[in-house]
Amino acid sequence: MLAPVSCSRLPQLFMALGLVVMCVAGGTVPTAAQARPVLDWLQYDSTALNEYAVNQDTGDSARHSIDPAWAPEAQQRSAKLVMLLIPKRSEIAYSTSVNTILQVFRQHGVPTRFSVWFYDEDDAVAREALDWAYAQPVDLIMSVGSVATAYLHKHHRGHRIPAVTSASKDPVASGQVANAQTGSGTNIAYTSINVATDTLVAYLRRLVPGLTTIGVMYSRDNTSALRTQVQPLHDAANVLGLTVIDISVEDEAAAAAELDSAMPSGLDAMRRSDADLQRSVLLVTGSTPVYERIDQVNRHAGRVPVVSMLPDVVRPGLDSALLSIGVNLSSAVALAAVYAKDVLLGEANPATLPVGMVAPPDLAINFQVAERIGIAIPFSFFESATFVYDPTGRAVIEFGQRVGG
Repeated sequence: MLAPVSCSRLPQLFMALGLVVMCVAGGTVPTAAQARPVLDWLQYDSTALNEYAVNQDTGDSARHSIDPAWAPEAQQRSAKLVMLLIPKRSEIAYSTSVNTILQVFRQHGVPTRFSVWFYDEDDAVAREALDWAYAQPVDLIMSVGSVATAYLHKHHRGHRIPAVTSASKDPVASGQVANAQTGSGTNIAYTSINVATDTLVAYLRRLVPGLTTIGVMYSRDNTSALRTQVQPLHDAANVLGLTVIDISVEDEAAAAAELDSAMPSGLDAMRRSDADLQRSVLLVTGSTPVYERIDQVNRHAGRVPVVSMLPDVVRPGLDSALLSIGVNLSSAVALAAVYAKDVLLGEANPATLPVGMVAPPDLAINFQVAERIGIAIPFSFFESATFVYDPTGRAVIEFGQRVGG
């Protein structure tokens, strides 16, 4: 009779057979229903490849290992070990996040080895990643994205290994911490890519004096956007003297058709509190099915300002939001990486760190869109903008720096 094999060892045993395993009450069975995640989409930039030894062939398709080639050999041997936990494929967002983390550790001269785990929203693989981290043990865990943060909050909170979240939406609105100021009181330090609701509304009121109505646009299957971007607006509406109208779609597959019906009906609802829509804005959340269709949104919006909570939705040309009031992903992740560095070096306690938020928010402005809809952009916005495109579509500010002649 064969001796029983622990569940934590089975993924490695069955990988050679092209199988994954599923642990169930009463036993463990392999299944071909869900393939092993394959981390073949993460793009390392030239700086990362020059300064780190990136091994994408670790013997596990779900994992990469990264060593600090920039550090002297003696420092490499004593380097700290950090696990990065990635929940799903998002090539641009998560490649940016990983490259930013590597860059921050290099800039601060902290020799660190990284193990990047991709679990593709398969909790069994996420559990395996945590078990691996505990067995090493790693010195710190970083989540990359809101889904991974939710997983760590549920399954890793209270463990002796510290963790820092990155590329994640507001942990207060997500119910992960009580408030942004006092810290989590646990082994996890939280950061946020969101802008506080009162700050967001203050900027909107400078753009549209006398603002009364916000049409908030989102996808109903985006739980994190609902919790951290939509619901806080509704919660604050009465106090701030605003009417908030939902304009939503169900999912990616039906979004185009749904927008064509949801936007006219949403604008009609907005007219009930602002008849000529002169004191209204349309606010696009970080919901992919909406912000990827910004040209369609603009066609329905007419002269109503379209403001994004995601900086990438402002770009050259007219297929762009007028303005974004948000946080550039690389800025937010850089702050998270500094938190992680400080925790790793024993210079900060994750239990007492306040929620890390970039302030003031990053602004991106498209003056070509402003000219089309006939709206004046406050000069103070231009002074503090991270990205600005002039009326011809030419970039005049990028990453806060003037470009061109």
